[in-house]
Amino acid sequence: MRCLLALIPAALLLPSCILGCGAAGENDQSFRRGTESLILCDNGGFAAMLNGGVIVEGRYSFDGTANIGITGGTTDTAFTLTVHQDGTADAPELGVVAWERISLDETDRTHAHVQCTDLESREWWTAAVPAAQ
Repeated sequence: MRCLLALIPAALLLPSCILGCGAAGENDQSFRRGTESLILCDNGGFAAMLNGGVIVEGRYSFDGTANIGITGGTTDTAFTLTVHQDGTADAPELGVVAWERISLDETDRTHAHVQCTDLESREWWTAAVPAAQ
């Protein structure tokens, strides 16, 4: 009985996801092209790590055909990403070389998802986006 009582407080200290929710980032979509990567986050944000150390972040939406990425805090289109059935994708704004959808193992997916949750701390995340000109 003492052992059982000792486990109850320990269980209360465990992160809630260990107790039964899905793995972090399981609904995020990851793409790679050479050394570049792009994550379409389940929260509606995106993070792109491009050549030369360029990082582009913002929000995206699906228009029925393509994922349209808007750079955070602006009305600038970062990309128009069209994903094809073979797992490749193209985004003319990011160059002519195709992206490939990749599957991450749970550890890599969790690490990548940190970028998604970090977007929510950006000033532009909750700020009103100016109307398109």
